[in-house]
Amino acid sequence: MMGALLTPRIEAQTVAARDKVILAGGKVLQGRILLVSNEHVVLRKGSVDRTFPRKVVQSIESVAVRHRELLAAWQNVNVANADDLLAIAARADLDGLPYEARLLRFYALLARPADPAIHKALGNRAQGAKFQVEIGGHWVLFEAADALGVDFSNAWQLRSEHFAIRCAAGLRTGLDTLMDLEGFYWLFHELFGSELQLLELTEPLEVRLYRQRDQMPNLSDNVSAYFSVSEIAMYTCVENGRPHALFHEGTHALLYCFFVRATKSRGVLPAWLDEGWAEYMDARIQTSLPGKPKLRARSINSGHSAQLVTAGRDHSLYSVHALLNMKTGDFMASTKQACKYAQSWALFCYLFENTDPEIRGLFIDYLHKAASGQGQASTFRKLFVRFEKLLETQPWKV
Repeated sequence: MMGALLTPRIEAQTVAARDKVILAGGKVLQGRILLVSNEHVVLRKGSVDRTFPRKVVQSIESVAVRHRELLAAWQNVNVANADDLLAIAARADLDGLPYEARLLRFYALLARPADPAIHKALGNRAQGAKFQVEIGGHWVLFEAADALGVDFSNAWQLRSEHFAIRCAAGLRTGLDTLMDLEGFYWLFHELFGSELQLLELTEPLEVRLYRQRDQMPNLSDNVSAYFSVSEIAMYTCVENGRPHALFHEGTHALLYCFFVRATKSRGVLPAWLDEGWAEYMDARIQTSLPGKPKLRARSINSGHSAQLVTAGRDHSLYSVHALLNMKTGDFMASTKQACKYAQSWALFCYLFENTDPEIRGLFIDYLHKAASGQGQASTFRKLFVRFEKLLETQPWKV
C-alpha cells in the first residue's frame, strides 16, 4: 500500500561521475549514465542531464551495466562457499561496486564467521579471539549483533547500489533482502525499461525492515506494509520468514522515483494502476532462493483468481469505470478490499500480457501518458473505446 501522496518538486540530484561516454571523435565525458537506448544516451554531469544521439557515441563505461552483470553472476554463487563469495566480492571491487562488495563479504563471513581476514576486510575489530561489529554507533560482538534488533535503533544498517536498509531481523535477512531488491530492480527494467525509457536511479531508496508487525509504525489496521512518499522509504516486517509484500512495496517505490520524482511530481499514477502494477510484479517474481529473484513467464496469483471467481458468481465485481476512478484511500478501506486488489491486478495482467498487439500497444501508450500525469479515467476510456465491452468481462477470466 502506498502512503498518502506528498509530491515535492525537486531538481536533478548532483551525482558522482562514475561513468564515461566516449564520443565518436574520441572526446571523453564523465558523469552518470541514466539511459542507453537505440536512439540516444542520457548522461548526468553534475546536476545537468545531457542527451546524445546514439550515432555520435562510440562507447560507454557504465556502473549500471557492470552492476547488472554482477547480479547475473550472483545467481550462480553458492552462499555456503566463502571462497566463491570472496571471489565475486573482489570482482565487485574491480567493477567499482563497493556496496555490493561489502554485502558479499558479509555473506562470506556468515559462511566462515571466525575468519580474521574477512573481519578485517569489513572493518570489524578484534576482541581477544572474537570480533566486534559496529551497530547503532556501538561496538558489539559479531555473534550477539542480531539479537539487538529487538530495539529497532540497534538494527543492522546496510547499503547496496540502489537501496539502503535498516534491518531488525538479522544480518542474513538484511543481506537477502537487499539482493532480492537489487535483482528485482533489474527485472523491473527488463519488463518495462525499454518501452518506458526508465532512467537509472542515482539515490538509494530507504528500506525499514522490522522483526514483526507490532514493532513497525502502524499506518492502518488494514495495511501491513507500505511505502511512505514523504520519507521515500519502504516499511515492512518479517512474516513467515520473509519480508512481507517486499516486491509490492518495491514497485510502489520504483514507480514513485521513475514517474513522480523524476518528472517533478507530474507522474502521480491513478490508484488502480499503482496497486495493480504492484500486485502484478509481486506475483510475477519467483523467489525459490533468497536473494536471487527470477521472473515467472506470467503473473500468477491464485488468491486473486479465486477472489474473481467468487465475486463474479456473486455479481459483486466492480465495473471498469468504478475501478478507474478509485482513489488511494479506497484501497486502504476494508470494504471489498480483496476484490479491489484482485481486479486491479487482473486488469493490469490482461492489458500488459495480452497477445493482441493492438490492446497491448494501447496499454503501453496509456502507461506513457500516466507516467506524465495523464492517467485519468477519461484518458483510458478514450484509448480503449473500441474495447469497452470486452474490458467489462475478459480481464476477470483468469
